[in-house]
Parts: sequence; C-alpha cells; structure tokens
Amino acid sequence: MAYLGIRARFVALHYRAPLQQVRLRLGAEYAALNGLDRHERVLLWFEHDLWDQAALIRVLGLLAERRGLEGRLFLMPADGVRPFALLSDAELAALEPAPLTRAQLEAGALAWEAFAAEDPRALDALWRVPSALPHLAQALRRHLQDLPWTTDGLALTERLVLQAASAGLHEADTIFRALLQADPVFQVTDLMVLDYLARLSEGPRRLLHPGPHWRLTDRGVAVLAGAERHVPTPRFQGGVAIGPATPWHWDPEAEQVAG
Repeated sequence: MAYLGIRARFVALHYRAPLQQVRLRLGAEYAALNGLDRHERVLLWFEHDLWDQAALIRVLGLLAERRGLEGRLFLMPADGVRPFALLSDAELAALEPAPLTRAQLEAGALAWEAFAAEDPRALDALWRVPSALPHLAQALRRHLQDLPWTTDGLALTERLVLQAASAGLHEADTIFRALLQADPVFQVTDLMVLDYLARLSEGPRRLLHPGPHWRLTDRGVAVLAGAERHVPTPRFQGGVAIGPATPWHWDPEAEQVAG
C-alpha cells in the first residue's frame, strides 16, 4: 500500500491526472493480478519493445512467488518486429500461446530486481547472457543506452529528439513519429516525447527552445555536434538516479555501463 501511494502520486503529477483516480486504477490493476488464480487460463500479451518488456518483467516479478498459477499462464509470441496491432486477423488467429515456464518466471523476477536497482551493473551483465525470455536482452540493452553517454552526456532518446529537431521536425507530433520510425526497440508514447521535450528545454543550459515549435538552441547545436557536453537534469532511469553528478554512464564504444 505504501508503494501504491508513492506510485500514484508520481503518476498523477507526471500525467496531470486526479490522484484519487490514479489510486483507484492502480489498486484495480494490482487486485486483478492478485486474482489471477480465479482464471483457468491467462494470456500475457507483451511485445518485443522496451516498454512492454519492462512491464512484463514487473508482472513476472510479482507472480514468481505466487502459488496456484501453475499451468494457467501463457505467453503470446511476439515476432520481434511488429506490434500485435499491425498483425493481420489471420496472423493473430494463427498465434499459439506458449505455457509460461518456471525459468521464464525466474528470469523476469531476476531482471526486475536488476532493473530497479540503484547500481546498473547487474542489469548490464544480465542482457549479455542467454535468457528464457526471447526479447528481453535487446530491451535491457536499449534501457541502459538511456544512461548519459560517456561521449557527450546525452541519453540515446535525448539524442534522437535533438536529431529530429535538427532535421527540421519542429512539431511534437512529427518528432514523435520520427522517433517511432528510428527506434523499433523503444517505442515511445506521445506523453514520453512531451516529457523529453520539456526536459531538454528547461533551464539556462537548455538544448531546445520551448515549443510549440521546438528548435535547437546554440548550445543544443554544439552538444549534438560533440563540441560541448550535456549536463543531465535529475531523473531516474529505472532505479538509477541520474543528475549532474551521476557516476553511471553508457560507453558506446565498449557497449557497456561505465561508472
């Protein structure tokens, strides 16, 4: 209950939603998870992208120690390229749900523990080894690429946003569509893009001029060109606290976390 309260306040503030409404929705979601043993068969529809894989390991982490769910949980096979919504009716009808194995439950629980940790090195080690969850490794790697880079201090998604604006895409919706096309592993939402735009346009060291027409500042041009270094604003990347003094970075040459 304490966690739900904290989570509800974050969601309500982040998405400007009524706190009580958010509390009720979160409570209903967790109640549904607690009541899964009432169902004979539960199908888990999670795609290959980071958003879905993060949600999947959260769910598996919550269910890993539950009893009474043996033989009831099934994972729908994502093809690793297209979201389910883009499959034809015939392709959807042909999908065969696979029984969720104990190894997959444990892999999800282990991944969630590392995902929520303050130190990202366990997660960095995890994506490099074979997993019972077929799309997890690339999603975890993509998550770690949104740590500040050793080269310029930008996270990968921040760089993609700046590149879109630099290419002449100055509206939030066109930047959103550009990010969807550029990155199939991290399928951002429109609200996420607005968050990134707000973050990059705040403060005296902003990289973007505030919207509705998002354009690079002189500093943004310099950072994108590698002539200056971005100083990250406070945020969390999973359980990792990011800020001006963060010790954790992504090294693109070594393809690993540096700290």
